[in-house]
Amino acid sequence: MKGGRGAAGVVAVAVAVACAFGVVAYAARRDLAELRVRQADLTAVLAAPDAETVREPATPGGTGTLVVSRARGRMVFTSSGLPELPRSRRYELWLMGPDGARPAGLLERTPGGITAPVLAAPGRADDRIALTIEPATGSPRPTTTPILLAALPST
Repeated sequence: MKGGRGAAGVVAVAVAVACAFGVVAYAARRDLAELRVRQADLTAVLAAPDAETVREPATPGGTGTLVVSRARGRMVFTSSGLPELPRSRRYELWLMGPDGARPAGLLERTPGGITAPVLAAPGRADDRIALTIEPATGSPRPTTTPILLAALPST
C-alpha cells in the first residue's frame, strides 16, 4: 500500500504542475493578444494621415514627444532623458482642458532613460498636456507644478 500512496502523490504533483503551466500559458497568450492590440493602436496613431508631432523640453532635463491624431481620437506620448526618480515618485501625464486636468497615464522607464509609450484619448476640449512628478501610485489630480506643458495640436 505504501507504494500506491507514493504513486498517487507523484500523480497529484504532476497534475498540479500541469495545471500551473496551463494557467501560465493561458495568461501569456492573453498578454500577447493585448500587446498586439496595443501595438496596432500605437501604429495607427503614428501612421495616421493627420498625425502631428510636438516635442517639448522638460524643466529638469529631457524631452517629451507627443504624436496626436485627432481623426483617430488618440495620442501617443513618450519621453527621453528625464532624470531618474526615487522609487516613491513617478512621472504622470495629464490631459488638460476647460474642466481641469485628468490623468492620462503613469510613465514607465525603460533601460536607457526612455519611457514606454503612453496611449491616451484626448477629449475634444483638451488643449494641453502636462507632466508632473507624483507619488509612485499616481494621483487623481496634479499635486506638483508641471515640469512639461505642451499645447495639443487642434487638427
